[in-house]
Amino acid sequence: MGTLLETVGTWITSTIDALGYKGVVIGMLLESACIPIPSELIMPFAGFLASQGKMNLISAIIAGSVGGTLGCILAYVLGYKYGRLLEGPLRFVIPTHEVKRAEKWLAKHGDSVGFFTRLLPAVRTFISLPMGMSHAPFARFIVYSFAGTAIWCTLLAYVGWVLGANWSAIKKYLHYGDAVVVAVVVLGLIYYVLKRKKRNRLS
Repeated sequence: MGTLLETVGTWITSTIDALGYKGVVIGMLLESACIPIPSELIMPFAGFLASQGKMNLISAIIAGSVGGTLGCILAYVLGYKYGRLLEGPLRFVIPTHEVKRAEKWLAKHGDSVGFFTRLLPAVRTFISLPMGMSHAPFARFIVYSFAGTAIWCTLLAYVGWVLGANWSAIKKYLHYGDAVVVAVVVLGLIYYVLKRKKRNRLS
């Protein structure tokens, strides 16, 4: 697994090095189109390049957000038109268990999952497919997807920008950022619920 991750990481960094913003777009497009390429490498590396003056941080974030949203649209259309093939040939390409997991999220939370699942590990890569299969409203899907993807890209790119020259020393640990984001989201939800309960008691 370590060798595979290193190979993927090398491909990501070399692609972005060679293609610049286009490489960021391509990487995030693939990551959001049910291909588990780690955005935790794509966007922090873009942020690192920005810290070196090889990219503009805002432009890198925009490129990642656009690429990610395009990938979401691609997966949505695939699910909308060819979802039934998941029981056939596509099962060899797209992990069925991940799609089932995403479907449960969709059934529980509605089409707003297009926003907050962009901040969750694994689910964010596959959620667009079942959203297409369920014919979720397309306009809201795009808005939610872009907003969530933009936040995620901003956080990761900023991490890479802050780390700067320390990028090469810590890049293999960046996937743990998923756990941190999940913890922050959960704590935020707990805080919101407790605050709302307290306000209801006082009213």
